[in-house]
Amino acid sequence: GLAFVVEPLQDARANVSSSTDEEILDSLLLLLNGLDKMMFTLIQVLMQDSFHSIMRNILPFVPASWVFFYSYMMIGCLVLMNLVTAIIVENASETAKNDRETILKNKLAIQNKEFLE
Repeated sequence: GLAFVVEPLQDARANVSSSTDEEILDSLLLLLNGLDKMMFTLIQVLMQDSFHSIMRNILPFVPASWVFFYSYMMIGCLVLMNLVTAIIVENASETAKNDRETILKNKLAIQNKEFLE
């Protein structure tokens, strides 16, 4: 992400001609320049927290940046969905195992009770 998005923004900032573009690029570089800032922005993108305003500002300077961000969102959502599904399946299998054990204990208790009578 840093090489694909930030580097072209820095190049555009070095060659900017209008003050409006300069302000936009400065605000974008404040959000993206550096690993910590980029990670925070990527979390914002993953949570879909008003990232379109960032995207609209980036697209004139890095036209293919949408590919990076939407790919990141797809992969991130897929990973999160798989994680949630794995947790649900694990809980269901644990509950089923506990239910089987409880049923077996109850059957043994009934058999022992009947045997003693």
